Amino acid sequence: NPDAYALLWPTLFPYGVGMFEAELDRTKGCHPIHLKSQVSHYLQLADSRFQTHLSFIFIMQNLMMVRRSSYQSRLAVRRGWWTKAMAAMALVNDETLKHVAEVLATKKARKDFSPFTAETVGERAALELLKYVEYCSDHIEGSTGEIRGMRNEIRALCRDSGTPSIFFTLNPADTYNPLCSFLSGHDIDLDTLFDKPDSTFSAFDRGRHLAANPVAGAQFFQLMVDQLLNTFLG
Repeated sequence: NPDAYALLWPTLFPYGVGMFEAELDRTKGCHPIHLKSQVSHYLQLADSRFQTHLSFIFIMQNLMMVRRSSYQSRLAVRRGWWTKAMAAMALVNDETLKHVAEVLATKKARKDFSPFTAETVGERAALELLKYVEYCSDHIEGSTGEIRGMRNEIRALCRDSGTPSIFFTLNPADTYNPLCSFLSGHDIDLDTLFDKPDSTFSAFDRGRHLAANPVAGAQFFQLMVDQLLNTFLG
């Protein structure tokens, strides 16, 4: 329901227009916009109300992550394990999976890390499925599947081009750079930029600005990476 966004954030959509996934009149040349593209566009507007909102970024990130994990994930089984996985799957029903999930959640809430003891044939089959079936989430940022894919890509590059001859870790000090104050929407004194960098704000002030506007911190990091690759590494 697109109107739910206006009800959730009346200060962001005061006129009830511009919500996500709203119904459009295609006869007037309107085309739908992907949710991720529209969120990215709102976070890059000159108006920083989307950037500085306390809950907008987190709720939209969680919403997109839930959609990806629910509708775009898949289960995979190795070819050699297919027969065993099918045999175990035939012994499992919805009630068994629900019971096992509830027991595991309860043990985790109690910080009980002892092994789960299966009492029925269905529960033993459910534990067998955990060995054979793998949850594929390589399209989700930060997931185990994406990390495994990047690790395999690094191994392939090492086999093709050899091991790296230099290792470099970029760690820009955002709270000591006046660009962070500028990107977060605050004026800086360009006349004293090199003599006394950003004399108006202290490191604590810049950290406070970045905490209020995390998009500015992401833009600063992207700027530093681009400058390193384009200027120093060419």
